[in-house]
Amino acid sequence: MNRNPVLLVALVATLAACSAKTETATTTMTTGQTAGDFTVATSFSPDPPKQGPETMTVSVKDAAGNPVKGAAVKIATTMPAMSMAGPNLTGSDNGDGTYSVQTNLNYATQWAFDVTILANGKSGVLHVTKDVK
Repeated sequence: MNRNPVLLVALVATLAACSAKTETATTTMTTGQTAGDFTVATSFSPDPPKQGPETMTVSVKDAAGNPVKGAAVKIATTMPAMSMAGPNLTGSDNGDGTYSVQTNLNYATQWAFDVTILANGKSGVLHVTKDVK
């Protein structure tokens, strides 16, 4: 078997260059806010939100600070400056008191996210706004 050291060095350099270009998405969870019977925090990835694909994560805790599992989390989106409604989203239960949605924020404008939580006969609503660049 012919082992070419130049080819090996070129391959390693190429792989290093590809991995150096990889961007990591930053995510910052907001401080919990009271939403009816719950304390709710949100995060966006990327953060700050950018026009295009976006993941929103909602953390839900009960009055004692325990994660709420098995909740129904719905998010209605709007673009107030454009007088337009965005998509209605349903959070996927991550099994740990957090719920994630993936969406596409098509317009660079302020977006409003009305998060509604229903769990164990209790409810809460949180209004979040974000400027999307």
